[in-house]
Amino acid sequence: MKASDVLKPLGVFVVVIAVILAGTAVVSTLSGAGSGAPSDGEDIQGQSPDAFQPGNAIVTSAPEDGDISVDGSGEEKRILVDSSHGNQYSQSDLAAIEEALVQAGHEIDFAPSSEDGGFGESNYNATLRQYDAVLIVQPTGSFSDAEIAGLTEFADGGGRIVVLGEPPQLQVSGGLTAQVSEVRFGAQGLTEEFGLRLGSDGLYNADDDWNDNNYESVVASPDGDSSLTEGVDNVTLDSPGYVVQTGDDASVRVRAGPGTKTLERRQAGQHPVAAQNDNFVLVADTSFLKSSERYDMDNEQFISNLLDFLVSGDKDDDVPSGGDGGGGGLGE
Repeated sequence: MKASDVLKPLGVFVVVIAVILAGTAVVSTLSGAGSGAPSDGEDIQGQSPDAFQPGNAIVTSAPEDGDISVDGSGEEKRILVDSSHGNQYSQSDLAAIEEALVQAGHEIDFAPSSEDGGFGESNYNATLRQYDAVLIVQPTGSFSDAEIAGLTEFADGGGRIVVLGEPPQLQVSGGLTAQVSEVRFGAQGLTEEFGLRLGSDGLYNADDDWNDNNYESVVASPDGDSSLTEGVDNVTLDSPGYVVQTGDDASVRVRAGPGTKTLERRQAGQHPVAAQNDNFVLVADTSFLKSSERYDMDNEQFISNLLDFLVSGDKDDDVPSGGDGGGGGLGE
C-alpha cells in the first residue's frame, strides 16, 4: 500500500475533527457571549430555583465561640458527678466543665474515693457529706428511697443538685442480632421530691427561626430573669424533652420557643425545658454539654451559670446525717 493511500483517509479524519471542534466553540460563544446568562447553571429556566442557587444551598450555622467560666472568688467546693445509676454520658463531653471548675479552684470527682465507700452504697450519706454539690447526667437506673431521702436532706441543708435528663429513646445493641430497647430517664422519683418531673415525650419545632438547622434541634429562651439565665438570650437543645411542674415551689427558668410541639402528641406550646426549686435544678436535655453543641448560641453561658449555681451553695458540714457504718441506709 502506498503512503498516500494511508495519508488521504487520515487527512480527511483530521479535517472532520477540526470542523466539529470549531462548531462547538462557535455554539458556546453564541450561547454565552451576548446573552448575559450567568455560568454554572444559574438562572436556567425551569431547572434552577432560587433555593438551589449556589449561594443559597449552603447551610450556615451560628459562629461557635465563647468561654466556660466559673466563679472562683469564694471558697473551694467539691462537686460529685453521679456515675452509679446507669448514667449515659461521655467523660470527654464533660472535660470542658472539669477544666473550668479546676481552673477556678474547685474539685470535681467522677467517682468518690474508695475510703468514702462509693456513691450509692450503704454509707451513701457519708459520701454525700464530703461534697458541696452533685451533678446527675442522664441516669437510666432508678434511685432507691434511701438515696432520695439522702439527696433531699442534702439539698435542704444547702447542697446544690443539678439533674440533666432526656426523653425516652430507642437504643440498638447486639451487632448482627440487633436488639432494640427503650432507654428511660431513671430519676423521676428524685425529681418529684422537688415538685418536678421529666415529660414522657421529645420536642420539635418546624419554624426555622426557632430551630438550629434541624427541626428536632429546638431553640429555647429564658422565662424571666434569674441567675441561671443571666447573659443568655437563646440556647439550642439537640435532644430536648420538657419539664412538668408537680409542685408549687418550682419555677420555670427556660422555655422552648414559639411553635414548639411534642413529637408524639403534637401538643403545641412554649414548653418548659429547665426549672428550679431552691437548691435543685432540672434541665430536660444533655446535648448542650457535648463538644459539638457547647458553643452554639449562648450554650456556653448557660453552662457557666449552671456551674456557678453548683459552687455557690452553702452546705452544712453534717448533712445528710446518718449512714456512717456498714449496713446502715440513708437517713439512718
